[in-house]
Parts: sequence; C-alpha cells; structure tokens
Amino acid sequence: MDTLTVIWIVVGALVVVAIIGAIWVGSALASMRRLSASVDERWRALASTLERRRAVAAPLLATAAEPQREQADRAFSALEGALLPGSKAEAEAEVQRVLRPLVHAAASQPLGSQAADARTALAALDDEAQARRRDYNTGARELNAKGRRFPTSLWANAAAVPRQFFEVDQTGAVAEPPRIQF
Repeated sequence: MDTLTVIWIVVGALVVVAIIGAIWVGSALASMRRLSASVDERWRALASTLERRRAVAAPLLATAAEPQREQADRAFSALEGALLPGSKAEAEAEVQRVLRPLVHAAASQPLGSQAADARTALAALDDEAQARRRDYNTGARELNAKGRRFPTSLWANAAAVPRQFFEVDQTGAVAEPPRIQF
C-alpha cells in the first residue's frame, strides 16, 4: 500500500470514531436533559401536593384557638415559600407538627362532621404526598447516579446535579407513641 492510501484510511477511521463519539455524547446529554426535566416535573407535583394541605386543613384550623391558627399560618407560609427540597422538608415537618394536635382532636368528632372529613382528606393527602416524595427521590437518585458517570459527569453541573432528596424528619412522630382509647 502506498502512503496516501494509509493516510486516507487513518483519516477515515478518525472521522468514524469522532462521529460515533459525538453521537454517544449527544445521546447522553439528551438523556440527562430528559431525566432532569422529569425530576423537575416530579418536584413540582410534590410541591403542589404539599401546598394543597392548607386548603384541606381549613376546617380543622377553623375550630383551633387563635395562637394555634397563627402558628399554622406561619408553618404553611414557610412551606409555600420554601423552594429547595431541604427547606421544604423542614417546613413540611413543622406543618405536620402543628397539625398533629388538631388531627388528634378531630378523631373524637363524629363521622360526617367537617373535622372528621378534613382528617380523612388529610390522611389521603399525606398518602399522596408520600407516594410523590418516593417518586421524586427515585428520580433524583437516578439523576445523581447518571451525573456521576462519564460522559454526563462533564456537564452535570449544568443540569443541577446532584439533586437534594426530600426527606422529612419523622422523629417527632416517633417520639410520641400513638394513643389508643377503648
């Protein structure tokens, strides 16, 4: 073989490798963007679910004492104002702490009353929030794992990786055992 043929073969091989590399990097970048958008959507759904709690808890707050309503109003305002998962989780823990006595008091209300209905609606909303929290944390875990792998690790900061997890401190719920009345 002459030298010119060898040069053309090497140049052709380099072009093919460059095209394959560009396709690989492009697909990894597109995958990272899709996953990041999915995590953002999951976060919006979780935040929306948490912020609906104020409307659902309104019948319970209507029967509460003024200091308790003010405390709940501050907790709900902090929840709505929190933007990041860590701060929203702290605000969510505070909302749960504030609502716990009201929910316990609603347990003694007869079925069909507004307080009993609000308690049932809050329980359903808590279940939905728990499912959305798991969904968001799963997406954040996948995004964080993908952000640590090559080649996505090269632009992980542009996709806001790593993402914080949404973990509510449940020590207050565990510190006091449930009361059972017969």
